[in-house]
Amino acid sequence: MMKKSSVIVLSLMLTFALLLAACSGGSSAPSANGKADSGAGSAKGLLADIKKRGTIVIATSGNNAPTIFPNEKNEMVGIDADWAQIIADHLGVKIEWKRMDFNGIIPGLLTGNFDIGMSGIGVTEERLKTLDFSEHIAYDEVVAVYNKKTTGINSPEDIKGRVVGVVTGSSNGDAPARKIGGYKDLKTYPGQAEVFHDLQNGRIEVMVTGKMLAGHWIKTEGKDYTVSPKGMEGRKLAVAMKKGETDLKAAIDEAIQNAKKQGKYDEIAKKWLGSTFSQ
Repeated sequence: MMKKSSVIVLSLMLTFALLLAACSGGSSAPSANGKADSGAGSAKGLLADIKKRGTIVIATSGNNAPTIFPNEKNEMVGIDADWAQIIADHLGVKIEWKRMDFNGIIPGLLTGNFDIGMSGIGVTEERLKTLDFSEHIAYDEVVAVYNKKTTGINSPEDIKGRVVGVVTGSSNGDAPARKIGGYKDLKTYPGQAEVFHDLQNGRIEVMVTGKMLAGHWIKTEGKDYTVSPKGMEGRKLAVAMKKGETDLKAAIDEAIQNAKKQGKYDEIAKKWLGSTFSQ
């Protein structure tokens, strides 16, 4: 007959073995379909929250045509809006837009006030220090805009010796034009509409601005105008999100990549710009 002390020892060893098996088996517990589930495909963190609530909250300025702007029904439309719908459909949720000043988007993402940001946001080295970005959804660059009858312009650098118009302080117009230099005269304006107006009225020969903005204007209003074949200072535009949300980033990237395979990247560009992105 086994001694009482031996029984106690064996009992303790059996209990310990059962506890150890339970702990180690957590990552391979059977799923609802009876198969082992490693958990790799399950939503975690912010992605899980989005799916639970059924909406994705997107911060935007809402005033940056053609990336994002309101239509006559005050609905958000544009390049970003089209991609936002693709992402929402992929996640199986609805979109909740939060409009604000552009400068408030990144701080709001960092504090968790919004899920993602979509407002013509360029991917920069500085922003990559604090944010994650999706696969790019658009590509912009600095171009020269001029009447189709004008000759000798192949890139923004060909503004030399000409009367040039830019928006005061703009990073895609004023800054690159001054960097190039050599112009006959540089006229500055408070907004894009004023520059386009003087371009049409012959008060300036060429405008320096972003290709996306120029393409949208040409498609909707300036049909007698074109952009330089070559651009400069190109940058990718993407969905911005807080760092560390790997599941959310993976799901958004999957949505974008699938749509690109279906030709949506060029289709959306043509819809709003009348041409495809150069990259």
